[in-house]
Amino acid sequence: MKKHNILLIHPTIQPNGVSYLEEHSNVFLAPNGDTQTLIQWMNEHSIEGVLTRCEYIGKEIMDAVPTLKVIGQHGVGLDNIDVKEATAHNIQVLNVPDANYISVAEHTMMFLLALSRSLRINDTSVRADSWYSRENRYTMELLDKTLLIVGLGRIGKAVAKLAQAFSMRVLSYDNYVPQSAMEALGIQKVDVLEEGLSQTDFVTLHVPLTKETQGMMSTPQFEAMKNTAYLINMGRGPVVDEDALVAALQQGQLAGAGLDVLNVEPPAADHPLFQMDQVIFTPHIGGDTREAKYRTSEILSRTVLEALDGKSPYNWVNRS
Repeated sequence: MKKHNILLIHPTIQPNGVSYLEEHSNVFLAPNGDTQTLIQWMNEHSIEGVLTRCEYIGKEIMDAVPTLKVIGQHGVGLDNIDVKEATAHNIQVLNVPDANYISVAEHTMMFLLALSRSLRINDTSVRADSWYSRENRYTMELLDKTLLIVGLGRIGKAVAKLAQAFSMRVLSYDNYVPQSAMEALGIQKVDVLEEGLSQTDFVTLHVPLTKETQGMMSTPQFEAMKNTAYLINMGRGPVVDEDALVAALQQGQLAGAGLDVLNVEPPAADHPLFQMDQVIFTPHIGGDTREAKYRTSEILSRTVLEALDGKSPYNWVNRS
């Protein structure tokens, strides 16, 4: 007899995860992630575990659903889950911190290459039946260029390894990683962000959104960078002060940017960054390769059931 009741939300996790859950538990599919819809479905079906992607799970739901024991986040970021309230309600929160870091690192290298070779500008030129950019815009190699990685977790370390394969000089700013650990990876530690920014040809952001990181890239930081340098944001949109970024690009303080994340997603159609051909966008898909999605679904479905069975899964983020 299947002993656990699990709620998924449409659109849900990948088929491999759904199949695993259906094999071992009773699975229900809510039509959307609205708070009242979730409360209704959870109470009607005595839900013990819910798997989320971007749906907000906060105090209102936790107060209203006494059966809820586990919240599983399909990904790394926990912006949409009130972890403090979950802890107060004795609800375990799980994420998947190690399933998509290779995908994000490869996406970062895609931005590095695309920006260094003015890919968007050159593509637009060819499509306009003009080879004007070939003679009027010089691109550059990554060889011997300096990359500053802000946040040296799994993703940052993977980016460093890939960048070193291109013979780039790699710096990192991360107050939680000691100098000895960075030196062992062939990375130079930067203690003051602006000092690292002044040296770099590319800076790539791989930090979560916290009070400490929100707006950490703003006017003073852009002023510290060379006007030939590029910014890549693969973390969270609000880590970058977008008004300051717009101004820096308009004033020529930066050469360009590669942005997988923005403050508001999706952004307004008249966003000023859309007027800048030196900026390349992707729709928050850095970790969304086929392989990473299936890996994430497999890990999350398995560990949610482990938690409900009273075990201590490795990805339990609010473990006391």
